Parts: sequence; C-alpha cells; structure tokens
Amino acid sequence: MKIMVVNTLYYPAHVGGAEVSVQILCETLLERGHDVQVVCLHQGKDRKIDVVNGVKVVYLPLDNLYWPYDGKERSSLERLRWHLQDIYNYNMRARLGNEIKKFRPDVVHTNNIAGFSVSIFDAVKFSGVKLVHTARDYYLLHPNSTLFKKGKNLKPTSLSCRIWGFIKKIKSRKVDCFVGISNYVANLHKDNGFARNAYFNTIYNPIEPINRLKIFNPDNVTIGFIGKLSEDKGYFDFCLLAEKFKNKSNLSFCAAGRPSDRDEKLVNLSASKSNIDLLGFIDVGSFLKQVDVVILPIKWNEPFGRTVAECAISGTLVFTNMLGGVSEIANLCKNIKPISSFNVELINNLDMGEHSPQYNPFNKDKLVSEYEKVYMGN
Repeated sequence: MKIMVVNTLYYPAHVGGAEVSVQILCETLLERGHDVQVVCLHQGKDRKIDVVNGVKVVYLPLDNLYWPYDGKERSSLERLRWHLQDIYNYNMRARLGNEIKKFRPDVVHTNNIAGFSVSIFDAVKFSGVKLVHTARDYYLLHPNSTLFKKGKNLKPTSLSCRIWGFIKKIKSRKVDCFVGISNYVANLHKDNGFARNAYFNTIYNPIEPINRLKIFNPDNVTIGFIGKLSEDKGYFDFCLLAEKFKNKSNLSFCAAGRPSDRDEKLVNLSASKSNIDLLGFIDVGSFLKQVDVVILPIKWNEPFGRTVAECAISGTLVFTNMLGGVSEIANLCKNIKPISSFNVELINNLDMGEHSPQYNPFNKDKLVSEYEKVYMGN
C-alpha cells in the first residue's frame, strides 16, 4: 500500500513520545513492504525532502505566526492569535492537498496535527482517500493538547473545551477510522461526540525493550525522574519526595529532561533544595543505566504513558499515578506500582529478580499489523 503518515513533528525534531511512536510505525511499515511517506512541519521557510532510515520525509513550512517548538515564551496575545489561526488553517490544507496529489496514497494516516489543523481532514477527503486518525493527545478537545491548566485537569464538557473544540468536532466527522492509543483516549473522544462517522479502535504504542545493564546495590540506590520538568509531569512533586528522603544515606535522586524557559529558575531551585542531580535531556536508555527505581508523579491524564511503559518492560520498577491510559498499561506491566505504595523499606529490600525485563505487550510487529488491518478496512 501507499501510506501517507502526517504528524506535526518527525525526526530529528522530538518533543515527546508521539514522534518516537510514529517513527517506529513508519519504519516498520517500510520493512513490511509498504510505500511510506511522512509529511511533517519544520521551522524552515521552504519545503524540504529527506530520507530517514529509508522513509521519505517531506518537511513543510508552518504557516502561522511563529514556530511553537523552540522553547521560547510567547505573550498571551501571541498564543491566542496562533491558536485562532490553528482552528482551521486554510494554507496548511492547501499544502497537504498538494502533497496528496503528488504521492497519490491509498490511505492518509494523521496523528498529531497541531500546526496543520483539522483543515487537513478536508484536504484528505476532497482527494477521495481513506482517512485514519490516531489521537495521541487531546488536541481536538483543547489547544493546549493536555487538558491540564492551572494545576487541574480540564473536563471535556467545560466551556473552554466546548468553544475551542466546536469546529474540530464538526470536521472530525470526516474521519473514517479513529484510533486511540489507549481505551481511555478512544472513549474520551467518542463519548464527547468526536468522529461520529468513524469506526473506533484502540492500538497501543509500539515499544522496544531497553537493555538496562544496571547492577542493583542496596547501599547506593538511585531514584530517577524522566520527562519534561513541569508541573503536569509531576516534577515538583518528585522534588518534594526527594527532599523528604534526602537525608537517607543510601538514596540519591536524579531527573532527566528539559524545563520551559518560564520554569527554568524554579526547576533549578527545587532541584538544589532537594539534592537532585539534573541530567539534562538524555534518552531513556541512557537514563535507565543510571537508575534503580523510577518515580513519575504525573498529574495530567496521560494518553498512554510511553516513558512509564518503556521503563517497566525494560525491568525497572516504576511508581506513578494511575491516571488516563497509565492504568491500562499497569494492568499489562507488573513493574508499574501506584505511587502511594512507595516506601523506603520496600526499596531497601528490593529484589531486582522480581522486576526483570518481561513479556512485551507492545511488540511493534503485532501493533503495526493492527494498523495494517485498519488501513485495509478489516
């Protein structure tokens, strides 16, 4: 099949788990004999073509006020104007339409579409091509894509969500098959009236286990956090926990990830106060080689929880909050525990043999096969 995969970002750009999941999907589809083309956005002003691990990638310029993935803080007015244009971006509709004409795919698979906007749903259906959409965040419900604001999770029925999601809900009727990366995500969209004409399905993210090669020493236990150093990811709660146990001689704490410009000073201050070693942005494999236990006190409803799953199936004990799709992952991975069960005695008596790498319920070939069935209409 000729499959066009659309995602806001693609390699080398990377701000979260979605880019990793989409890249694994595309490269596995290519291995299975499909003709795959990715269409994504980049900060440049011109259309660019590259080949990444055999996959053809088209990078389109973003037609909006600014590039939102450079970590810079923008004023409230600038953000408002950006999101208003992103409700329905006519220019991005035309640009994707041109790519569809050139590639002539059998199916277009959209994923994260911030920057493209739901206008590309119209571009796909105007071309007469099957449209599959995977919800990897909450973009259709709210422009912040997290449903987390001012320390709280927003309800999809809130006035803010109803206003911002009005046009998106209408345009989502163009979708032929709607995929959630967890039952939680699929049901949240379905129950709130999105993609009313679509067939709904759940396909988890593909994940490859990581070889940790970490020898456990009860006299020197490292507890780690990985992810964006932000409130919604639970970084500041991790700092409070580290501060509580910082006088335990056998425990040390570290955190991997980046803060926003706005939070950088507070992030550094909290780390210093809690004796947390900030590792900067590193990949999960490098992180797991340095830690014995992972604590992720997430506060938002994670659509899936890729980092939680990666750590768990690689043989690392993970303490986290059972929010969003994480509760489903916990049912599949024995190494995931509720954060309320964390205590020092448990860590001191940790038997790493009980938490060795396990069966991988997120095998890429199995999950990509499920996408093939969706593409082919089975």
